[in-house]
Amino acid sequence: LLADPGGLVLSTTAAWSRVLCGHRSSTETLFSAIMFFSGEAPPVEEEAIELVETVVQETNPAVLALLEKETTFIPLSTKEPPAVPAQKAPAKEFNEDSEIAFFLNVFKYDGTVFADVWPQLCFMTVWTAIVTIVYHADELYTRDTPEWLTQNFWKEYGLPSDVDPSIISTVFFFLLVFVQSTSYGNFIEGRKQLGGMCNHARELSQTIYSFPLKDKDPVTFERAETLRKIIRRKLNLMFAFQRHVTRESHEGFTPECGLDTGSGGDDFKTGGPVADQNWYKDPCPPAIANMIDSAERDFYCGVGLGMRPAAVQSEINMLCGELSKEILPSHAGHFLDSAVLNSEGIMNLFKGTARIVTTKMPMPYKHLLYVLNFVFCFLVPVVTVNKIGGTGVNGELEKTTFFMYGAGFFTSLLLTTVCYGILEIAASLQNPFGHDPVDHDMGMFAKRLHNETKVVAKAAGSGDQTNYMEVPTGTAQI
Repeated sequence: LLADPGGLVLSTTAAWSRVLCGHRSSTETLFSAIMFFSGEAPPVEEEAIELVETVVQETNPAVLALLEKETTFIPLSTKEPPAVPAQKAPAKEFNEDSEIAFFLNVFKYDGTVFADVWPQLCFMTVWTAIVTIVYHADELYTRDTPEWLTQNFWKEYGLPSDVDPSIISTVFFFLLVFVQSTSYGNFIEGRKQLGGMCNHARELSQTIYSFPLKDKDPVTFERAETLRKIIRRKLNLMFAFQRHVTRESHEGFTPECGLDTGSGGDDFKTGGPVADQNWYKDPCPPAIANMIDSAERDFYCGVGLGMRPAAVQSEINMLCGELSKEILPSHAGHFLDSAVLNSEGIMNLFKGTARIVTTKMPMPYKHLLYVLNFVFCFLVPVVTVNKIGGTGVNGELEKTTFFMYGAGFFTSLLLTTVCYGILEIAASLQNPFGHDPVDHDMGMFAKRLHNETKVVAKAAGSGDQTNYMEVPTGTAQI
């Protein structure tokens, strides 16, 4: 608000004028609303036009600095190239077109839950074997074994009646399903938010490129084109900063890129002196170094990570306010409203992605879930070890069949796969903005935003076809 009071006046009065004056957008209607709030009589047409010129003739110094710098803009990447990029591992997908897909898709490993739960399965196999050996220990004794040692009270008397996994199964499975549904909700909501951010950016681009200019003066056209180019560059930069807040600050840079050392979020340096920071070397396309110069790098290094998207949004709003002065006066109010609403929409959706990342599952809830999972799964072989075996004379259990030593394995391993598999899936979906193959590829959405805004500029007849996916060549490209 403090950065561009002129733009604030235009945006606010345009909005109220539609409410108070039947959605008219003429200059007279716009400033009738101004006079309404000031308690003065509405000016005549000539006075209104003069008032328009008085309000809009002052340009914010920050906007002037951006306009002056754009004529000699030299990307930081020409001096300090970004790190070597790396591709995100593609997500594994099933081929469900085959008539025998129901059979072929069972035998998968990469990208499935089996790749995550094999330690639990190995541990459960060892535990079930121990339980089976202990239960049938009396059958392994020789004639020389003392009689007191051959007594198997477990097999003879069984377990206490309250040793039963079904006692906790209802509560356990309710908590398990709840945490899974919460994580999957984050996954779906995250996809909606990323798509919505790209949609708002595309709509903002259409707004700045499609509204008619106030006249055909070459000076007006050149100034509008310069402002449009800066806004498009800042749109891409804002999404890159939002990606940093959501992904890189928690998960680190893209694995196997030039900045990745395997330390996760600790690889991402964003505090202290400029020399100690490396966020501007992020190679994820479009690379940040292609969209800023050295002066902007120094400025953003002094801005907190979480505030950088808001700082760029302020610049975009100021630039849109300046561009509104070059728009046909009858359309200026609607133009500014649409631009500000779309930039606000991007930020609101970004705050939703940040909420998903920073809102963790409460530790007591997660601990209880892991305890119940452990107890349930490791009680299963204890309870099922006596379920297999033939019956002999008078209904007595036969002493030994080889098959009895497999009792409990199938049920134990199956339930371990299901229960721990659901936990692993929930953990991977809790934050859907990471680098795992199942996560949403924020780099893909960054490319989509870049390409869509570039296509909008081309369709509108703009000469701005700057490709920020590569080091921009030239200074104007307009």
